[in-house]
Amino acid sequence: MKEEHKRPNPKTGKPFEQGFSDENGRVFFSYVNKVGNDGWYLEEWKKDMEAFTAKKQREQSNEA
Repeated sequence: MKEEHKRPNPKTGKPFEQGFSDENGRVFFSYVNKVGNDGWYLEEWKKDMEAFTAKKQREQSNEA
């Protein structure tokens, strides 16, 4: 993925990192390898840390 298409985190100025929680409690999971009409990669957010952790565990189970 190209860094220039990753939307920067307004708090850090750097691309979002997995596990970042925003002011609404949503947790950043990943960038999706597809650029939207705004020029940024689409993003996958989870509604809370519990949903983030569950998805992370499912992914790790699938890798094993």
